[in-house]
Amino acid sequence: MKIKVAILEQDQNYQNRLMVALREKFPDKLEVIRCAPNDDVLKVIEEQEVKVFAINQMINVNLNSIPEECAVVIFTEMKDEKIEDYITICKYQRIYDIGGQLYKVGKNHDKLMAIKKEKERKELEARLERERKEEEERLKREKEEEEERKRLEAERLEKERREEEARIAQQKAREEEEKRIELERKRAIEEKIKARRRNPKIYAFISAQKDEGSSIASIACTINAQNDEYNILYLDLMQFGKMDRFFTPNATELNYKEILGKAIKGELKGTDVEKAVLTEAKTGINYIYNSECVYEIGALGREGFENLMKAIGEMEKYDIVVLNLEESMSTMTYAAIAHSTKTIFVGSGQHDSNSYLQRKIDAVGSYDKANGTQAVNNVNILYNRYDRKSTQLNIENVTVLGTIQVLKGTEAKVLEAMLKQDVLKNIIKFPE
Repeated sequence: MKIKVAILEQDQNYQNRLMVALREKFPDKLEVIRCAPNDDVLKVIEEQEVKVFAINQMINVNLNSIPEECAVVIFTEMKDEKIEDYITICKYQRIYDIGGQLYKVGKNHDKLMAIKKEKERKELEARLERERKEEEERLKREKEEEEERKRLEAERLEKERREEEARIAQQKAREEEEKRIELERKRAIEEKIKARRRNPKIYAFISAQKDEGSSIASIACTINAQNDEYNILYLDLMQFGKMDRFFTPNATELNYKEILGKAIKGELKGTDVEKAVLTEAKTGINYIYNSECVYEIGALGREGFENLMKAIGEMEKYDIVVLNLEESMSTMTYAAIAHSTKTIFVGSGQHDSNSYLQRKIDAVGSYDKANGTQAVNNVNILYNRYDRKSTQLNIENVTVLGTIQVLKGTEAKVLEAMLKQDVLKNIIKFPE
């Protein structure tokens, strides 16, 4: 009778050679079955009625789950290596020795099992007799102890019930407290954000004189500052602004002219502003499109400007408002500078440009003296189109942010180059 042997070996080359050799040398004694590492070992043993299961010592298999009708042999790397109570065969020896040992294990396994079962039968008979006597004593003892056990069990169950109720109540209270704390934390964060957005920071850009680049610089700074956590609104307050160079003039429920008109009259609400805001698809900038607002921008004044900022604050949506202002120093311009976190005068550094810058900054100082403010402390200078003829002003309390050299090309190319200027990447800073 052939002995069915299943082999599980991590070295596939060794396994193949071993199986071929066993089949050639022991064709009448052994039927060799291959096991792969991902096979269901128990299924292979049961379906193939395997008598001997040989496994490499390095493979992790729960050998205790192998049916006792199947002998387990462990292939070892070293000769005479012992592994618990299992039969071991060194894999590095003659095929006749390996095959002979496998056949011997399989042939003797039934005898060993019979001896084992006979021993177990006798042990079972002795155990049953012992248990019979012990059972008589146990029944007698249990009869006496039953009531006490029931009493203790009832006390234990009652104690556990009370403890479980207390644990559940504590857990529920803890979860409710955690929810309350988390809710309060979220509400505090939301309220902090709302409070911050009710009074958004203002960054005002003003050219020293016409066509010195406040528009493109303010747009570049806004694009660079775009952030998923903070929101920016871009407003152009140039009477003859040319937003169509960079923004799409899409229609809205209310236009800029109507928004500014309501601000002048003191009738503007946050809901009105929402109806005028657009989002530029290319840059993601939120803006209100400036078209034919010459009168309204000129008439806006201090109160109109403050009404506009108040309405934007009512929206509780924007952390920062970026303004592009007229180069002329109107009452609205002074109001914007007074409310600004940072005022950026854009000049070229040329003689006339510096002259205008000096006079405008002096005018801000005069405004401070007349109104008890310190707006000049927030004034900065950004030099654009800076060349070898340009010079920088040195004015007390006024920061020079840096210089941008002359950039040539289309407006789109100039904006693209502007976005790469390091000096424009940190002008707008988000509130903490």
